Amino acid sequence: MRIDYVEAFFLEDNQNELNIVTDIEDIGKYQLYWTYERNALTEDKEFILESDQKNQTFEFAYNTDRVNYFIIEFENHRPLLFGYRILPMSGMYNFRDIGGYRTEEGKRIKWGVGFRSDHLQNLNDDGFEFLRSIGLKSVIDFRSPFEVDKDPNPFFSEAAQAFNFDPQAHVAMAAGSAQNLDTSEDMKERALKAIASGETGAQQMVDQQLAFVDSPTSIEAFKQTLKTVAQAENIPTMQHCRGGKDRTGFALMVLEGLLGVPTSSLVYDYMLTNRARAKKNVSYYNRFLEETGNEKIAQYLYSLFDTKEEFICASIEKIVTNYGTIRQYAQIVLELSDEEISALEELFLEEE
Repeated sequence: MRIDYVEAFFLEDNQNELNIVTDIEDIGKYQLYWTYERNALTEDKEFILESDQKNQTFEFAYNTDRVNYFIIEFENHRPLLFGYRILPMSGMYNFRDIGGYRTEEGKRIKWGVGFRSDHLQNLNDDGFEFLRSIGLKSVIDFRSPFEVDKDPNPFFSEAAQAFNFDPQAHVAMAAGSAQNLDTSEDMKERALKAIASGETGAQQMVDQQLAFVDSPTSIEAFKQTLKTVAQAENIPTMQHCRGGKDRTGFALMVLEGLLGVPTSSLVYDYMLTNRARAKKNVSYYNRFLEETGNEKIAQYLYSLFDTKEEFICASIEKIVTNYGTIRQYAQIVLELSDEEISALEELFLEEE
């Protein structure tokens, strides 16, 4: 039985959603457990429910002193470990585990080794404690020096080495300003100039993704990122920018893609930012409209941090057209050696 991935999401009031992605119609009965252990075969687990549904809501109170995992035991498939795709990091809204995705060769990305997120400025004490429990060894920041100077990452662990690899993504920086609810005269003037010239925020986001593929500064930033996370002493790792969508989205797309994750899952992982900030989106647009008094400006500003499939698909299609596969792109353009790719596979992948 082929399971593409299993994941959980918090809904509200201890209500959670189980999501089993497979093309099998009848998956049979399964049992769901929770555990602190990152091991699908552990005996240290607590029963939650039995079901035969691919999508199931269940009651569970997440213990935020450390990461909680789930185990699903099928009748016709080996047990699978999985976790919250969007972690309950107090003060952050887009902190995600990239674990669980199945590769084309039938392996899986390990849970608890690779994370992606928005910036850390709003972490509170509970968030800091939960972040420390993950045991990060590296934090890769894609923000510009200006953004870092304005909002430096707070210190949270002596064990986590900090890296700053800036791809010089000016559109993403503007999106960060929009996400900070920047409706200053300068921001409004830039929006009006863009609108007058016929530019749209969506097209700028597409252009940004295309530039990530082959601009010299982007190549250097994403090359150094992969070479850094190919070293065992830097795992577990977290990669982030301002909102955790575009710069981080491209970086994780390349990492997951070279590991063999199919395009459908790459796009799905990118689009999860919409789910992560679903409650924020409506309020953001209304705030832009209220403060600018101009519907076109409000729509333009909102489009700068919108999340659409066409953004990440643009870079994937350019890579595949020019280089054949994401792995070949990583080898040819990002100059990853066979040894480094093997190290990434060893660190991030496990047998199903």
